[in-house]
Amino acid sequence: MYSNTIVLLVIVIAGCTPTLPDNLNFVDEKEVYGNIAKIRNVLSNIYSGLPGGYNDIGASWLAAASDEAEEVNNAEQIQSFNLGNITTAYNPDDVWEKHYNSIYDAMVFLQATDTVTWKYLEISNPTEYASRTALTKQYRAEARFLVAFFYFELVKRYGGVPLVDKLIDKNTNWMEHYPRQSFADCIDHIVFYCDSAAVDLPPTQDAGNYGRATKAAALALKARTLLYATSELYNQPGNSDPLRGYTDGDRASRLLLAAQANKAIIDFTPAFQFHANYEGLSHLGTTKSNEVIFERRLPASNTFEKQNMPVGFSLGQTGTCPSGNLVDAYEQLNGLPFDWNDPTLAADPYANRDPRLAKTVVVNYSTFGKEQDSVEAFVGGAHGAPRDRATKTGYYLRKYVDENLDLTLNERSAKQWVYMRLSEFYLNYAEVMNELYGPDAAGAGTLTITARAAVNSVRTRAALKLKALPAGYTQDDMRTAIRHERRVELAFEGHRFWDLRRWMMASQTLGAPLRGVRIEQQQNGEINYTPVVVESRVWNDRLYFYPIPQTEVIKSNGVIVQNKGW
Repeated sequence: MYSNTIVLLVIVIAGCTPTLPDNLNFVDEKEVYGNIAKIRNVLSNIYSGLPGGYNDIGASWLAAASDEAEEVNNAEQIQSFNLGNITTAYNPDDVWEKHYNSIYDAMVFLQATDTVTWKYLEISNPTEYASRTALTKQYRAEARFLVAFFYFELVKRYGGVPLVDKLIDKNTNWMEHYPRQSFADCIDHIVFYCDSAAVDLPPTQDAGNYGRATKAAALALKARTLLYATSELYNQPGNSDPLRGYTDGDRASRLLLAAQANKAIIDFTPAFQFHANYEGLSHLGTTKSNEVIFERRLPASNTFEKQNMPVGFSLGQTGTCPSGNLVDAYEQLNGLPFDWNDPTLAADPYANRDPRLAKTVVVNYSTFGKEQDSVEAFVGGAHGAPRDRATKTGYYLRKYVDENLDLTLNERSAKQWVYMRLSEFYLNYAEVMNELYGPDAAGAGTLTITARAAVNSVRTRAALKLKALPAGYTQDDMRTAIRHERRVELAFEGHRFWDLRRWMMASQTLGAPLRGVRIEQQQNGEINYTPVVVESRVWNDRLYFYPIPQTEVIKSNGVIVQNKGW
């Protein structure tokens, strides 16, 4: 358990001098009392350290290092994952320094605002006094939420990390004094900060503050963290390494906590609601959705479109190509799996499929773009091989791409990146409830929804209207169904890369061949589709945990130990 007292954290990392929260070490009280706007601006700068979402690894993203996609440009850094080229000196997704700098900024903000009282306004302007006092309390809660968020991003990559929350001399090498803490302690630390933040955060934010933390966002981060804590990777039987997971064998208690935390999001007041249409969630722009729990608002741009529109449309340069592995996972409308060995299905493979497929992926002869032109992804087609930068997999990305932009006119559109939305928490809840009680049993207290009912809430909502999962599933059947649902519902939303790790399924997925389809048009106009292997990929079990940057290990004089296998 951690103290409620927040003290100054000072970090100097890897030769990088962190950006100090500007002018928060005020000279006198008058300067402090007159800077509520500056305090807000400093906090906004800390928010800028959150993951960007779009193309977060160079011009690509982690989807292309999972079985969701393939990057068309072999020179992109993301290929290091697929080729097994990650080392202690090179990892394109190494966030150690970046996120510790953000934690530093947030903790300095908390220390610097700890004595701000606005007391001089208490008598002379009680309305302003009340407003500033409330805002200061809220801003401090937002900073605590951000600390939790950044620690979660570290822990899911590295396992146990140093938890630095004491006053230290900024000129010292902090790493010599702060070894990595156990995975269990790190989870407790994140949960503590989430709970602490939730107390003082508002249930919602008004239109001028969309993208800032709320009580629901803090509780949702807690719920996601507790879900991860129940996963197979961190609950391996006989584990004796506290940096890599739990050593007590008490997974059941963690599952119960995770179920309760995720149910709290489903039951949250004011209630979250499913968005009216699936595709709208990736094109919210400046609008607000009642399904979104936490998001990042981004300025208008067209960079993502330039990098991911199909080549041949406007100035599109392709980029991320959805994989055949993903496309084949979308079931038929009758609830049965798609199978290339069925000649009827193979002749018209994209008809009568889960509607999320057409909203996520551009397939051959899809319409696309402002003029709704037909996509010719077949060999020799306008958008197919051998054209330079044509799709490798036979598919193009639709999700997130604003196809109505004319890039030749430099048209732009506002962007949102959704970190958390309601569907995830139904599926989180279903996952842990199935492990606790199986598919069709409820639990005590608030755990009134079964695992199957939670999945069906996602499948049968108005935006999809898919067939409900029937009764009669075994626990193993339901586990497979839940994992399938996460795969297609949350495609390209930043989950699959981590889900396969925490489920310990990487060897048969991330290490499996990346598939696509070769599309050929016959002289009579008929189209033949042939499944093909696009890329053979490499997996090593040591990649379940990223390597600690070797420079940090060296600087710590051995206090920070390297992850096993590296």
